[in-house]
Amino acid sequence: MLISNGYGELKDKTFRIGHMGDLNLDDVQELTGEMEKILKLD
Repeated sequence: MLISNGYGELKDKTFRIGHMGDLNLDDVQELTGEMEKILKLD
């Protein structure tokens, strides 16, 4: 998983998630779970 800031004018306003396109539901749930931990939402 790689989360980074956006591009260009939106660089400081958005984020992007790097992946190789082969994702399934478990992968997305793992990612959102980690994001919740980072943001302390859980």
